[in-house]
Amino acid sequence: MTPGRSPTEEDMFRTSTECCRERVQAGSIYGLLHREGYRLFPDKAFADLFKDIGRASVPPRIVAVVMVLQRLEGLSDREGVDRFTFDLRWKYAAGGLDYDHPGFVQ
Repeated sequence: MTPGRSPTEEDMFRTSTECCRERVQAGSIYGLLHREGYRLFPDKAFADLFKDIGRASVPPRIVAVVMVLQRLEGLSDREGVDRFTFDLRWKYAAGGLDYDHPGFVQ
């Protein structure tokens, strides 16, 4: 499985950033991960965990952000996936993803 690549450009009409920027406190975990996620969890840091062939996975940075939030909120894997699917703050923390970003396959 190859590593998926984290999105680097946002569609201002479909992104969680527009909705959350003014509503999420900069000092919250969501604000911190949104600002620093690319630096804390760069995709290249996880490159040795993947092969160069195969289907692309969920980008490692997104998985790392979800795991941090899952642990902080005391959620199971399934609950974490559901929260990422339906909670806009999680998509914001994961890099300001689009509302309909597919996330994880259940």
